[in-house]
Amino acid sequence: MEPEDNGRALSPGFFEGRVLVEILSWEWVLGVGLSRIGPREYRFQGGLDLARTITMEGRIQAPQEHRGRDIEVGIYPIHRRMRFGRLGRKSVGSVRLSNSAPEPGVCRANLLLPEMDLPMLAVALSTKLRYLDLWTRGLDVEVARVTNYGFSSTIGDKVKPWAGVD
Repeated sequence: MEPEDNGRALSPGFFEGRVLVEILSWEWVLGVGLSRIGPREYRFQGGLDLARTITMEGRIQAPQEHRGRDIEVGIYPIHRRMRFGRLGRKSVGSVRLSNSAPEPGVCRANLLLPEMDLPMLAVALSTKLRYLDLWTRGLDVEVARVTNYGFSSTIGDKVKPWAGVD
């Protein structure tokens, strides 16, 4: 996940608002049940509740002030009517890194993914993906908006010192 930089050092700003998570475990949750809540046209197949999510347990590698903390990540399908950008959502998820000492609360991230990509992600997680990279507009708030995220099997050489990896 390293940018093309032609041998130049990464600028310190490259890491601002960024969180690197090592994926420890994951599970694909699939639930089906009868629904009586909400208008019929919004129910799957006219009367079912269908839940498809990928949940992950991870450990924060970076930034330094959160290194070693556990994080729970939920990846949810994007509803087909959901819109992004100027007239829609301004993020693809959120991350909460509770900073209240001495025993900070649980870290949590919620991410959105197109529904058709959930099976591909499950296959990739079962083979070699080990890291989740989150980009936010800033981690200085209780809940930060995630503007980008990506998965990788390795950490780039120029990112390793920031991530505390040799």
